[in-house]
Amino acid sequence: MKEVSRLVKRLVLFFIGMSIIQFGVAVFLQTSIGSDPFTVFTQGLATVLNKTGLKEFSIVQMISGSTEVTPGVANMIILIALFIIILLTDMKRIKIGTLICVVGVGPIIDLNVKLVSYFPIESANILIKMLIVLAGCFIISAGFSIMSESDIGVAPNDIIPFIIKDKLNFQYRWVRIAFDATFLIVGFILGGKIGIGTIISMLAIGAFIQFCLPYGKNLVEFIINEKDDSDNDSNLTVELN
Repeated sequence: MKEVSRLVKRLVLFFIGMSIIQFGVAVFLQTSIGSDPFTVFTQGLATVLNKTGLKEFSIVQMISGSTEVTPGVANMIILIALFIIILLTDMKRIKIGTLICVVGVGPIIDLNVKLVSYFPIESANILIKMLIVLAGCFIISAGFSIMSESDIGVAPNDIIPFIIKDKLNFQYRWVRIAFDATFLIVGFILGGKIGIGTIISMLAIGAFIQFCLPYGKNLVEFIINEKDDSDNDSNLTVELN
């Protein structure tokens, strides 16, 4: 029963972390001064798909709530494609959190975009937008620290670089740089927006994640009570000995 309770808590924390990340992504999108490489690719793909008949499909309209291919729909399409690649190359890396990301991230992005649209971000001056992007970077990092420490999986786009690293025996940092650069270049070609926000996100997110990870770990441990349980088990072992 205790294990079931922990799993439920981990799932809730994962969902909370994922939702926080997508709120940060929505903030990026509303500034219109550029965002992280994956979001640029998402924007670009959405731009291209909106010129096709895909937006007329009922399932697209159901997910987006409108007659357009939103960034959320484009994100879902990308994650499904990457998920299939993972299935074919290294299925053991897939966890329940990966599945949640595939079906949940897209709608959550669109929901957060609608929420953020109520704030006058687009009309703000460039300095304010830069500060908002920086805040978005911190929001994404805080959400990522909670989601990753829940330990039930990560999104397909975070798994692929590890598969490439293992298959080609390259260092992870170079694989990740090449992976993000590909998203950035292709996204820009497709119509995604690159700007000062892109530079800010590339410089800030890594540092913010490093800062937030210990706090995310402490929060997850506190909620799940893993630390207390392990201490109790250790005390019980000492007493039995």
